[in-house]
Amino acid sequence: MDNFFRENEVKIDSISGAYAQGTLDSYASYLINNNQPFSYIILDVDNFTYITDAFGHEPGNKVLYEIAGITNEIIREKGYLARNNGDEFALVLNNITDYDEIWGICHTIMVKVNEIAISEIGNQTLTVTMGVARFPENAEKFSDLLSCAEKALYRGKSKGRNCFIIYLPEKHASIVPKSEKQRAIGSMNLHSSVFKFLTATDDLAEGIRNLLNFISSYFEIDHVCIQTDQKILFQKIHQMSKTKDFRVIPSCLIEEGINKLTGVLYLPDVRNLLKAKLTDFYELCEVQKITATCLCEISFRGEKYGILRADMTGSENENRLWQYSDMDLLLTAARTIGLILHYSGKSLKNL
Repeated sequence: MDNFFRENEVKIDSISGAYAQGTLDSYASYLINNNQPFSYIILDVDNFTYITDAFGHEPGNKVLYEIAGITNEIIREKGYLARNNGDEFALVLNNITDYDEIWGICHTIMVKVNEIAISEIGNQTLTVTMGVARFPENAEKFSDLLSCAEKALYRGKSKGRNCFIIYLPEKHASIVPKSEKQRAIGSMNLHSSVFKFLTATDDLAEGIRNLLNFISSYFEIDHVCIQTDQKILFQKIHQMSKTKDFRVIPSCLIEEGINKLTGVLYLPDVRNLLKAKLTDFYELCEVQKITATCLCEISFRGEKYGILRADMTGSENENRLWQYSDMDLLLTAARTIGLILHYSGKSLKNL
């Protein structure tokens, strides 16, 4: 199998230290032509744009370097790693197509990436999503095998990220990944739905309940609620939630970490609260089995009414990450409710 690397001029990506873009696509085609079984994996770094936007490109490059290093260490003598583009890598595992063996390798990568600590990005928890396809089980041509891996990756992203999906025809064949344009149109429709739910009736309470039901089911969020300092006023608990016992998170705790410009506090891993020495906040999350949360101020022109809160529950290794588009929708909902309350002269507790 090493003939390919001896006979071809193979370049190294200067940032990650992995093989350069396109190397493993050519290698996979080489293996298929020689009828050698293997698994092809697309590994995507979750929320990488957020990292580079918030901390800069140099810390972003360090993230890519560290993830590539950890992954290479895990797959050593089992396969190869290449950086495809941006925040995406490709892996080829030679002679490995057994489902359980692939599961073990991917799980190890996922857990080890979660453990990476980079001070330049505030030691934020890093996560990846992986889509796996196998030759010859899933396809006979590389283009078809790549399509299977892309469908598996798309399923992992829509499932909540920080996970891996091994392509199974009976589960994933019908998936149609959306283009950038389709995602943009979908985002516009989602934001339009927020306004529709909140303005479809004069009863704002009914509109809020319908909106929370929609957000919970569409994004598969365990718990969505609107709270004040005194109580949770509206909530929707998903059937998959690991707990039904949710409590108020006091604003005095939230204000210590909330972004003053956006009015959003995003915690992809509540264990980061311990690093920030926000012990009371962490303990309140722990008792509710909350592993990740996103909190948005319901406000308008400086007047604060409450908090729109989205929680995920589970074990420490079941973190849920939201993309910018997901959090943007939550913020849009919070701001719209604040606007309606302002102009109607109502308060949340009187709805």
